[in-house]
Amino acid sequence: MIDWVLNCSLILICFGAVRLVCHRWLLRTFGARTLYSLWALLPLALIVSALPQQWWPQWHGSRAVWQVLVQVQQQVTAVVAASYSMTFYWIWLLGMAAALTVLLLQWPREQRYWRIGKLRVVRTNAGAGPAIAGLLRPILYLPRDLAQRFNTQQRRLMLAHEKQHWQRGDLLANAFAYGICAIFWFHPVAWLCYRRFRYDQELACDAQVLARASVTERAQYGQTLVQVAATAITEGALSPHHYRYGANTTMKERILQLQSARPLRYWPLLVLSLLTMTFITAWQSPVMAAAQAKEDARPIVRVNPSYPVAAAQQGIEGQVVMRFSVTTDGKVANIEILNAKPAGIFNEAAKTALSKWRYDPRFAGDGHQVALAFQLASD
Repeated sequence: MIDWVLNCSLILICFGAVRLVCHRWLLRTFGARTLYSLWALLPLALIVSALPQQWWPQWHGSRAVWQVLVQVQQQVTAVVAASYSMTFYWIWLLGMAAALTVLLLQWPREQRYWRIGKLRVVRTNAGAGPAIAGLLRPILYLPRDLAQRFNTQQRRLMLAHEKQHWQRGDLLANAFAYGICAIFWFHPVAWLCYRRFRYDQELACDAQVLARASVTERAQYGQTLVQVAATAITEGALSPHHYRYGANTTMKERILQLQSARPLRYWPLLVLSLLTMTFITAWQSPVMAAAQAKEDARPIVRVNPSYPVAAAQQGIEGQVVMRFSVTTDGKVANIEILNAKPAGIFNEAAKTALSKWRYDPRFAGDGHQVALAFQLASD
C-alpha cells in the first residue's frame, strides 16, 4: 500500500501541474461545466495505476519518451524499498486517520429543521450565505435575514444554485475528493487540487443554473454574488461537506464567467480519459515489468557460501540479507549488507559467494535482494 501511495504521488504531481497551471486556458477553451467534469481523470489515473500488471497491455515500442519518468519512478521504488519500515507505515496511517477525523468532526449535526419535500431546512445566523450539506440526508442552511437582504428573484437564483449542488451529486463528490486527500495527506499538490476542484465546482454550478437564463437574469445573478460578498459576515469555509454561496475567494472568477454560456461537452472527457489511460499504462508498464523482473530474477550461476570455521566450531547459525546490482553482462556488483544475524560473522562469506553469481543480462539493474542462510547440517 505504501509503495502504491508513493508511486501515485508522481502521478498526482504530473496531473496537478497540468491541471493547475493550465486552468485558465482549459476554462476558456471548454467552459466551466466541461472543465469540472475533467476532474474525473484523477481518480481514473489512480485506479488504472493500481490494476494488476497482467491486466495492462504490453508495450514493445521505444521507451525513450518515458525514460525520465520511468527512472524517477524506479528511484522512488528503490528509496521506499530501502527505507520502508513499520514506523513509516504507522506515520502514514495516523496522518490519514487524522484527516478523516477532521471530516467526521465537521459532519453536519442534527438541528431543529423543517422540510421542503425531501430537503431539510435549518435556520442559521443572520449575515451568512445559504449552504447545503449532507450526503444521504441533505440539509439546506438559510440565514435568518435572507428575505430582508435579497429580493424574490435573487433568492430564487441562490436556492437554485444550492439545489443544483444536491441534484448533481456534488456533496458526495466532495467527500470522495476529501478521501483522496486523506490518503495523500502529506502531499501539498493533493490539497491544492482539492481547493481548485471545489472552486471549479462553483463555476460549473453557476453555469448550470444560468444555462437557459436571459441577459437580465445573468445580470441579477451577478448582482446577487456581489451583494452576498459585501454583506456576508463570515467567509465561506472550504468544508468537506458544504461550500457557502458567495465566498470571496472565487467571486471575481465567477462574475467573469457569467457571460459564458458554453454547454457541457462529453468528448473532451472521453478523449482525455483514453489519453490518460494510455499515458499511465505506457509509464507504469516498464516500471512494473522491471519490478516483476527483479522478483523473478534467478541466478544462472550460483555459488554456495563457505561456512566460517570459527562459527561452525561454536555451532553458530545465521542469515545475511544483501542488496546488489546486476551489470549488463550479468555480473553482480555494488553488494550491500542490509541485515545480518548475528552481526558481522557471516558477512564476508556471504559477499564473497554472491560476487561469483551470474544472472541473465535482461535482469540488469539496481535493487535486487537476496537472503543467504547459514545453517549447520543436523545429525
